Amino acid sequence: MFHRNTQPTSSSHADPRVEFQDDAVDLVAEGLCGGRRIARLLHKAHKAGVKGINPKVRKAGGKNHARAIQRNQLKRSKWPDYYWFECRLNDRKTDKEFSDIIPIHLPLEILEVLWDLGVADVLLSETNLDTNGKKHMAWMRDQLDTEILLGFGLHGDGVPCNYDRTESVVMISLNLPGVPGKQGRMRIPLVVLPDYAVSENTYDDIMEVFAWSMRHLLNGTRPNCRHDGSAFNNTDRAREKKTDNLPFKSCLVQGRGDWDWMGKCYHLPFHNVLEGCCWLCKCKRKQVHTCHFLTCILPIPIASF
Repeated sequence: MFHRNTQPTSSSHADPRVEFQDDAVDLVAEGLCGGRRIARLLHKAHKAGVKGINPKVRKAGGKNHARAIQRNQLKRSKWPDYYWFECRLNDRKTDKEFSDIIPIHLPLEILEVLWDLGVADVLLSETNLDTNGKKHMAWMRDQLDTEILLGFGLHGDGVPCNYDRTESVVMISLNLPGVPGKQGRMRIPLVVLPDYAVSENTYDDIMEVFAWSMRHLLNGTRPNCRHDGSAFNNTDRAREKKTDNLPFKSCLVQGRGDWDWMGKCYHLPFHNVLEGCCWLCKCKRKQVHTCHFLTCILPIPIASF
């Protein structure tokens, strides 16, 4: 998500004609310009002599230009289909809970795409894991009796979705915490929902689906039915055709987020209750003493800075 006054960075090795079309299409994706206006702009650029612009994107006539542009961008995509399931949500107008069908990506299918298109040695790297993470991976390999184990993480947080930060969405993304370099900072969204749509039970419904998918990752198998035990439906046709086992096993090695997220999603105690907010110590909120800024920094030797 970019600020209204910023632009995405283009690759210096890309064809300028491709960069021009991509930047124009990004205006539609960000809601800064209508699909019909962009189609006319690309059509005029083609008439002016710019070659290589997709005919379907620069189609000046007809309707639903934004939809046509979106479908063209998603054509021949390697990413898996959404998994549609019934989830409990919050109604913004009535502030009451209701159920609706929402789409998410499954961790199993995202990791399978990365495995098929990526480099196994990079995906299996544990260079960036801390000591506890490496111990956990070693313990899991011993428990699963396997040498090939891909560790992944889940990260949850709220993300502003407009330029003045008045609206936000909640996003659960997948990352590879052991991978070094820029690939280690990669986060692939699994769930994106408006913040106002999250009810008390929304995260429970989502995590139920994730847990089902991650159990199959542990075993290196594919599901033969939906998460609730029902048969695959029309949206699961691609999943139903895959019957062989996965070429790898995978486990969750990190679950990251701020403490507000941990409380809402995983039902861990908040900082303002008597149970304490940390699993590493028994400190309570009333036992945390406040002190003046100067009293905190003066005892520290200057040489330590």
